[in-house]
Amino acid sequence: GPGVSQEARAAFYVRGADVLPLRRTGGASDGMFDFPQGALQKPAFSTEEQWSLLASKIASVEDSAGALAAIVQMSLGAPVVKETAARAAHRLRSEFGQDAHIICVLGGTEFRGPDSEALVKAIAPKLNAALGSKATYVTGGMAGVQETFAKHCGDGSRVWNLLPVGQSSGYGRGTDINAGSDLEERKAIFGMLGDVYITLEGGSGTSQEARAAHARGASV
Repeated sequence: GPGVSQEARAAFYVRGADVLPLRRTGGASDGMFDFPQGALQKPAFSTEEQWSLLASKIASVEDSAGALAAIVQMSLGAPVVKETAARAAHRLRSEFGQDAHIICVLGGTEFRGPDSEALVKAIAPKLNAALGSKATYVTGGMAGVQETFAKHCGDGSRVWNLLPVGQSSGYGRGTDINAGSDLEERKAIFGMLGDVYITLEGGSGTSQEARAAHARGASV
């Protein structure tokens, strides 16, 4: 149920662990309750036959169990391959759904303009109301503009906070996801991820990510 999905999401998104769902059993393991969609996709270390046996309801229990054991064995022995920024961005887009409209929010870690904070607090709910489930919002998990946006964008269910592996936003709103081993790698991924980038205030880091996004044709 929802509890299984919650734990699977934490393992898959936050830690990057392999999650192997026995889809034939239904419920969260078959994609319900906001189960991580990427975990429903066949990993590279599994064969098509093995993966299909986890979902097949007509396969014998012994065959499904044997396939799971083989996949786990392959997972433990699979070499760790460093994920490129482009591959990480592609993976995350598939997690959000191929039809998702991804809006990335950029800005400073503290407010300097007299009305900047109020502006972010006004923009977040208006975007959420106007676009509804069509949009996915991504922040970089930083204080200031991004945190304020996340905390005022509806109930946070459409907000994802992208941080380097091992880090968390501490927002208490939205879902933290991890990609990149450090801030520079995370920035590179962020610049490849969105369809639209909204910038408010910011410094050199905001400009760097905005330039990367504009260079590949995203709307800034």
